[in-house]
Formats: sequence, structure tokens, C-alpha cells
Amino acid sequence: MPKKKTTASRAVATAKNTNLARLPERIAIGDHEVRPEQLYIIKKRQPRGSGPWNDEKFDKVAWNDAETGLDCILLRQASGVWGGFVAVPPDHPLYGYREDAVPAAIGLTPHGGIDYAEACSRYEDEAVRVCHVHSRANAPQAEDQTEDNAWWFGFAADKRGDLVPSGGKPILAREEGEIYRSIDYMYSETVQLARQLKAIDDSSIAKADPVLAPPPPRLGKPGGR
Repeated sequence: MPKKKTTASRAVATAKNTNLARLPERIAIGDHEVRPEQLYIIKKRQPRGSGPWNDEKFDKVAWNDAETGLDCILLRQASGVWGGFVAVPPDHPLYGYREDAVPAAIGLTPHGGIDYAEACSRYEDEAVRVCHVHSRANAPQAEDQTEDNAWWFGFAADKRGDLVPSGGKPILAREEGEIYRSIDYMYSETVQLARQLKAIDDSSIAKADPVLAPPPPRLGKPGGR
């Protein structure tokens, strides 16, 4: 998963929404129609050799989930697997919680569980950045990305039983029953995470009381892998 960089002297990377000739209005992910706000091909992250990933045309897709209003990202990781990410605003009950501080009883259950919780990685190249998309009129633009204060939760398909394309011998892994989690599968899991996060927020608003204590301090380095 992407790691946060804290070098204060670095300039915020210039925002773009695609490295294609143009950003299409719609794309299909499985049986779903998605209106992408970012779309990237990242050749250095594409798995080598033949496999189910050969039919996947893109390596990063960002969109706003219509049902929840939350920003979502699917981003291929350096190991070739997909990672899914959903952003919550500062008034969300889980805002600021590290991945290992989220209570299990809350019920965040995307594939394998949450393993990433970070603020916007605004110093990364746009193609691999986990941050707000910038094509909407009400989204943070390139000149004011330092004000992007969303908190991102994420997960990756590199758990036990998952086939990791760049993690050794994919052919042998398939023979041993490991499964490659496709973009279609990870899209569904990411949308499900958005629904779960929205439900937690709605429950907190309905009760008019905090559903969680403030996140405890964490020792060591923040973030996922």
C-alpha cells in the first residue's frame, strides 16, 4: 500500500485526472457503469505474463460513489494486486483512526479487513496518489490541495489465499488454489466499504452522540505497508 511521505519542503505534485488522451465520461467495471474522475495506466505496476489481469485496461480509477457521496479509489499496488480506498470527512466518527485502532465491532469488513488509514498522500505522483480527485467543481483543486483534509481507509488483495502476481510464482500459486482478486471484485468490496462508512456516520448523526471514543495515540510509523 502507498506510504505517507512527510517531507515538508516538497512541493505538492501537480494534479491531473488521466494520462490517457482524454478522460472518458463512463467506463464499465464488471456489470457496473462508473463515471471516472481519474483514470490512469501505470505500466510499471502491471503484472507480467499471462493471467486474469490481462483484461484489465486501467491501473487507477477514482470516482465519487453516488449512493454515499464518498470518494473512492481503486489503485493497483506495486505487487500487481488491487487496493481499494474510501475517504471520510473530518466530522466522521472514524476520522483520524489508524487501521489497527478501528474497533472490530464497528463492522468494517472489506476483503481481508482494513490495512491502510492515512491522510491525503499529496506529495505522491498523481498516478499513485491516494487523495481527493480534482475534476469536480467542489473538490480541492491543484492550488489548494494542502486543504484536503479527508481521511482515507483502504485494503489490498494480498491476504492469505490471494494470488499476488508479482509475489513469486503466480502459476504455482494458482495450482495451489490462490485466487487473483480482479478489479470487478475489488470494486464491489470498495463500494461496500463506502456503504459501511456511511452507515456509521448516519448512525452517529441519528443518535446525536459520539459512537466512538477518540482514537488512541499510536507508537511507531503510521500507515499500512
